[in-house]
Amino acid sequence: MVKNTGKKTGLGRIRPLNKPELVQVEETREHRPTAIISSGRRFSVILIQDMWEIVDEWWRHNSIARRYYQVGIDNGTVIVIFRDLFNGTWYKQQG
Repeated sequence: MVKNTGKKTGLGRIRPLNKPELVQVEETREHRPTAIISSGRRFSVILIQDMWEIVDEWWRHNSIARRYYQVGIDNGTVIVIFRDLFNGTWYKQQG
């Protein structure tokens, strides 16, 4: 049997995991990314490795519609960015 210490239990400080970061993206007319501006630096997109869309919670007022890109940028890093298909805003998805 475990003794009851009387201490409050719980999750403590709750914080979101993998929260997207707002970024600026230069794009083609077809909305394909060509460069990413993040933390004041510009990175050219040299390769689009993958692309997919998520449309979810369509029955809610704030439904989700995003187009994701896994891209290689000119510093050798591979990152995931997405474009909100409702308002055109771009985000970098932290890994």
